[in-house]
Amino acid sequence: MDNLQSNVEQGQKWAEIHQALLPTYNALPKNSQGLIDHQAVRYVLHRMFVQKYGWYIKGLEPSGDHWHEESTDKPELAKVKEWVPSYLQDLLEKRLHHKGLDLNSLVQLALALEELVNHESKNRLTTAYEIHDFPTDGGLTRDEADDLVRTWYVSFLLAGNFSASSPEEVHAKKAVFARKYSDWQDAENWLGELEKEHYEGEPAQTFDSNFRLVQKIGERYFHFNDGECRALKATMQDMEGKKAGRVRLSTFYKKSLYSHWRFTEKADYLRKLGALDDSDPQQPQVIMANYMMARPNCLEASGLYAICCRNECEDLMGQLESELKTSMAEPSRILQFVSNLASDTVAAPRELSQALQTRLKEVANLHGGKVPIHGRLFAQWMHHAFPRECPYPHEFGTTSPQTPDEWMKETGESDSSATLEEMQKQVASDVCQLDENGNPKAGCNEDEDLPWSGAEELLVKSTPSVSSTPVHSQVSRYHFLEERELC
Repeated sequence: MDNLQSNVEQGQKWAEIHQALLPTYNALPKNSQGLIDHQAVRYVLHRMFVQKYGWYIKGLEPSGDHWHEESTDKPELAKVKEWVPSYLQDLLEKRLHHKGLDLNSLVQLALALEELVNHESKNRLTTAYEIHDFPTDGGLTRDEADDLVRTWYVSFLLAGNFSASSPEEVHAKKAVFARKYSDWQDAENWLGELEKEHYEGEPAQTFDSNFRLVQKIGERYFHFNDGECRALKATMQDMEGKKAGRVRLSTFYKKSLYSHWRFTEKADYLRKLGALDDSDPQQPQVIMANYMMARPNCLEASGLYAICCRNECEDLMGQLESELKTSMAEPSRILQFVSNLASDTVAAPRELSQALQTRLKEVANLHGGKVPIHGRLFAQWMHHAFPRECPYPHEFGTTSPQTPDEWMKETGESDSSATLEEMQKQVASDVCQLDENGNPKAGCNEDEDLPWSGAEELLVKSTPSVSSTPVHSQVSRYHFLEERELC
């Protein structure tokens, strides 16, 4: 990995990433040299890391600008420069600004990003060895390895914000963590199963063996996180009003007031996250899919990535890309495929509504008869077709994936959570809250229609490609995280 210009060994890892990137790469628009440009590189890498590991790589994560053309006054590369070492930065600048990337180069870049994650994991493991006074060049007993790995795991769950100066101190801090971390028992049970699987194939608990285990933790934790995300989705679906995939802000706060769920984010913070639909200012609503993936519900497990609830729409888009193998398609072809596309809340086959069919044809009419499937309007159409799985695509520059701390720093607010009084006021002011007989109060005019904006934003410029032939595969395979205040 020291020289990214050289060929990467055609091993199992290379083949897996190549196969994971292939469908989206084939479907993306290419430039005049048959390569994908900078914004498309960010898009496809983000999609791959989320689908493969649940990682929202910082600098690649969704931020309301998937479809925005890169501008000279505010280049998107600046986000990546915040953390990528100079050799990766040089690769991005030279290749992406001058010509773009082919699939093999894209695989190389993905492998390089994985290597950065592995480097961070190894440094944290070395620190854990030092805290426990264990030699890195010798073997450990199984009990010692379990103790060591749990130290690494606690650091992982606290985004590296964990330190101790002696074995005694680390044991005391881990005991405090276990008491205060609400999901610790489930999280430890998940780790125990992973350890059991791992150590069956490892003859000794060496540094290399333990490093392979912590790599697996980072790569598989999103499976455990998905269970919490499903619980969040089910809870929000139970709170829906007439609009599919929407929860009234008053209902959102009311759930927090009378249950263990911490739905407390301020309306302004939800708006910045892109999780608030205030198209009707008198009846603000939380957008389920956008909220589930928002940073308050993410585990900031690494300096390089966060683990968030997965964007289920990306799985649907992956199936669509595999079917179409192109960046633009006739509406009739899309309608035929999507009508047979199911999610866990949408049954298939189904008859798509006349309104949905009309909207898609309108999008096609804007682009000469075909629909660009990586444009904002099609993403909005997918949100209407799958309102609980596909996030609403806000227009460029109106949202940002900020953590609570980042939002407070930007706005000068002292807290990202609404006060008890603010939540109670929102609940009391909503005329669509049910009365004691289970009926909406007088004056409630909530309708079922989701908002539609006609603004189009494309992922990349539409430029003629030297070839429209897709790349063929040479291989075959293929949280809710409750807010925790910990010392």
